[in-house]
Amino acid sequence: MRIAVTTSRDEEMTESRAQRIARELDVPWIPRRGRSLDSIRAEHMLDYLLVVEREQVVLKGATILNWHPSMAVPRIKALREGKKDPMVEAMALREGNSVLDCTLGLGSDALVAAYAAGDGGSVTGLEASKYLAFITRWGLRHFGGQNKHLRKATDRLKVINVDFREFLKQQAAGSFDVVYFDPMFRHGRKKSSSINALRPLAKHDPLNEEDIREALRVAKCRVVVKESAKSGEFARLKAHFVSGGRYSPVAYGVWEKS
Repeated sequence: MRIAVTTSRDEEMTESRAQRIARELDVPWIPRRGRSLDSIRAEHMLDYLLVVEREQVVLKGATILNWHPSMAVPRIKALREGKKDPMVEAMALREGNSVLDCTLGLGSDALVAAYAAGDGGSVTGLEASKYLAFITRWGLRHFGGQNKHLRKATDRLKVINVDFREFLKQQAAGSFDVVYFDPMFRHGRKKSSSINALRPLAKHDPLNEEDIREALRVAKCRVVVKESAKSGEFARLKAHFVSGGRYSPVAYGVWEKS
């Protein structure tokens, strides 16, 4: 995938930031010089341009992707009102727990887990795509919303650009209370604009039984996998039980430590 960095406008501060980002991502920086994004992409035969604006960074190409807390906002609000969250229930998450999210994406589920884990808890999010990892890390660091509960959750979420298989191999047994996966669904939800935007950048290879065994070794309590409720993945991967899905298109496969 061919990607370069440019700016939304020609101004020194934004250009300086864009050059730093280009060095960090090891991709070219292209001065905007008043040109349209389409003309820059065509001239340099690029798939995407990472556009640095004053307040955000946006990946623009066949799809447009920028960080946003998405459904984390209403889900955290519901938790504060005492309602149950199916993912938190499947994780059996308690205050002070540590969570390893192996497929971070834009981090919406991880933010909900970080809220539920409370001040003594933490979430480590792994993202194999350096571009997705960068956009999510940038969004978390620069989140300026007024929701104090969401801001505190962003502080508890650490983003690492690494393939989860490499990371799991390096962890001691029982390093995290919960290990979580939200892989690209085998039968994707095409109507989800946010999922469609990140689909070109995401890994699409399915989980296998060795992944689950390695995750169980690293987990103290349980491993949780999010999938379509009608998917055959839970049976293929031999989940101990399935949580949720009765009134939702999404369910959670759960493996408990024996």
